[in-house]
Amino acid sequence: MNKLFQRIADAVNSKPKQIIMWILIATILVGFGASKIKVDLGQETMIAHNDPIYKATEEYQDKFGSDTLFILLSEKDGSLLTESTIQKISVLQEELKDIDEIQTSFSYVNLLENSVSEAIMMKKTAEEGLENDVSKAVKEAAEKGASPLEQQETAKRVQGKYLSELKEKYGTQFEEMQKAGEPGLNNSAFIQSVIFNQNGDIRDELTKLMPQNGEHAMITMKIKGGIPYSELPALVKKVENNVSEASLEGIETKISGTPKIYGAIYNSMISDMSLMLGLSIVLMAIILFVIFPVKWRLLSLPVVLISLVWTIGIMGYLGVPMSMVTMAILPILIGLGTDFAIQFHNRYDEELKAGKHVKQAISESIRKMGPSVGIAVFSMTLGFITLLISKVPMIQHFGIMLSVGVIVSYSLSFVLMFAIFKLRDKEHVSHKTVAPSKVEHLMSKVAGRVIKRPIIIIVTGLLLAAAGFSMDHSLKIETNMENLMPQDAPELKELDSIREIVGGTNELTFMIKADDVTKTEVVEWMDSFQENQLENHPELEEGTSIVNAVKQGNNGEVPAEQANIDMSLKRIPSELKENILSEDGKAASMSFSIGDMGMKEQKLLLDEMTKNIETPEGISIVPAGSQIINIESVGSMTENRHFSTLVGVAAIIAGLLAVYRSIKMSLYPVIPILLVIGWSSGVMYLLNVEINPLTAVLGSLVLGIGSEFTILVMERYQEEREKGLNRDAALVKALSKTGRAITASGLTVIAGFSTLMFSDFVMLRSFGITTVLDTLLCLISALIILPAIIAITDRKKEEINTGVKSE
Repeated sequence: MNKLFQRIADAVNSKPKQIIMWILIATILVGFGASKIKVDLGQETMIAHNDPIYKATEEYQDKFGSDTLFILLSEKDGSLLTESTIQKISVLQEELKDIDEIQTSFSYVNLLENSVSEAIMMKKTAEEGLENDVSKAVKEAAEKGASPLEQQETAKRVQGKYLSELKEKYGTQFEEMQKAGEPGLNNSAFIQSVIFNQNGDIRDELTKLMPQNGEHAMITMKIKGGIPYSELPALVKKVENNVSEASLEGIETKISGTPKIYGAIYNSMISDMSLMLGLSIVLMAIILFVIFPVKWRLLSLPVVLISLVWTIGIMGYLGVPMSMVTMAILPILIGLGTDFAIQFHNRYDEELKAGKHVKQAISESIRKMGPSVGIAVFSMTLGFITLLISKVPMIQHFGIMLSVGVIVSYSLSFVLMFAIFKLRDKEHVSHKTVAPSKVEHLMSKVAGRVIKRPIIIIVTGLLLAAAGFSMDHSLKIETNMENLMPQDAPELKELDSIREIVGGTNELTFMIKADDVTKTEVVEWMDSFQENQLENHPELEEGTSIVNAVKQGNNGEVPAEQANIDMSLKRIPSELKENILSEDGKAASMSFSIGDMGMKEQKLLLDEMTKNIETPEGISIVPAGSQIINIESVGSMTENRHFSTLVGVAAIIAGLLAVYRSIKMSLYPVIPILLVIGWSSGVMYLLNVEINPLTAVLGSLVLGIGSEFTILVMERYQEEREKGLNRDAALVKALSKTGRAITASGLTVIAGFSTLMFSDFVMLRSFGITTVLDTLLCLISALIILPAIIAITDRKKEEINTGVKSE
């Protein structure tokens, strides 16, 4: 190991210009990958591609479309039922269907147009049937010698009988059609008869399309499956333009739905990333300028930005998308990268101040700090990589890119910083030592206090950690993505106002498959399943499937004869049929609308609905759709967080054991951080910070960051012990020298994380608050708890070595 780092030191001392040149050339080549980065909020980042629900959703969306975008029409000065408005909406819907991303568009106008066609057909059929029956009866009467008067009586009798049969067959529908007059969209009486029942209330099948008894109306658009979320803002803009051009006088319009919400999230992410990147750089520049008194104190920042270009470029080449989780990587890596650079800068500055030649200072710094920080990065990577056990791709991406990012930052900072030092200082030699800085003096005092009272410090830390762990189960869990996005987003407020009118806009969707889902036995089973779910789960507002259509014209019952089912299905407007029945008749969609529920509650509801489902032979049913993926993935993000932390702890201990070959040395860096995890739970409880999909990964992040601090302190302590210093002197020296760098690097990491608190995303803001506090706790634990543990556990060794008790 020493030979490797000595070779690196020799290369830096002999060829600094070439090293810098090749790094810059490589930066250009690797950085090109940044242009390949995609922002993705879709289901690909939320659930594994081999998951049955993902596969079912792909098939479901291919057959029935994806998310729903809707337009709420509200009467203002005009009416939704005037001929002019109906015609304009009809034209608007045709234009909406011409948009490539829209699969279907459906509204009450489609039902009106369908009713007109049916009424005209029914009237024509009735007239032709009546004419045929009367003509046949009159002809038969004439052949039997009936007089003209008797033939007229026969015609009246046949006519009356035929009309009675029609009334019996079509019930009130026939009577209403007769009263309404000529079917047509220019006949207000006919329109009223289609929309309202005899009591003047909206018909049951229209309550969702025309809420609040017809004062409002909905145009629902199904988006085609596979549309990237990055294209949603443009899609919404197209719809808004079409609505604006429709000139619906007297009608107020609002556009909302999941596509618009995710479009807003996409736009916010882009602006947030720029804001966080800029703030991170500014805040860390301030921190470095104030508390890191070395020559070229801001050098870390450009070096770290080069590392960031490399990391983002690698993300692009690997095809790792930027998501709501991975976007947090930018300020984190800026903070961690600056941390590494500060460690190298601090040690080099220390060696120069000790009077060493530039070449010697570089060699000594590389040989001492290379392995120390390298072990810390190794430990950090072990903590981050455990995020791969998550079932959620975006969390896996987070762990991978954090691991890649810290390795890249370490490697580039390590080589580039010292190459720059070599060129900057050339052959400068310092022959004088410099008095300790104020920070070093403070750290020396801290070390002295810790050495005197280690037991009190450790017991206090343990008690606080125990209290924190006891509060962990009481932490609030927030998994509703709408509550985690920017709360002042106009799109979210608009959606909330629409929900006050139409009720729930979220749906739990299922795909039912059979050789022919329109067969009587399949429809009857679907009816039974749908009714049982609505009866057993009051959270469900209504169910929608082909069952509703076949029962509508049969007094609320599934027809016993297949011919009647087929006839009912033929009467469904094509725009609606596409959303509930596949073209080949082998699959059907069943959806249940739900009110405002958190993802955790939706998960529990879905589990209850799918528990012990029994289907007849030849019929299958599976939950599918984007909302189902949201439910499953968000649940996976927050579950097993303790397990992933334990795996991280085990991985770090195993890794350090392989490096140090000593149980004590492998436990030293980990124990203080375990206390931090407990303290963190207590702080989150006291500040009422929720567990969300991002704060759920804090355990792994704390392990990674905290173990770096503790390893650097431990490594410097071991170095000073090897130089012959006793325990107390070694601790004081380690904390005074390393403490300055750790404090500076810790504060820069905090500055990087603090920018997350300025995000509009509630999820990122909560993550920022907790990471800032956790990093501060890690810093405290490394500078106080670890020295206290060393002071106790190394006491016997000190007595054996010197024969004198440490005081």
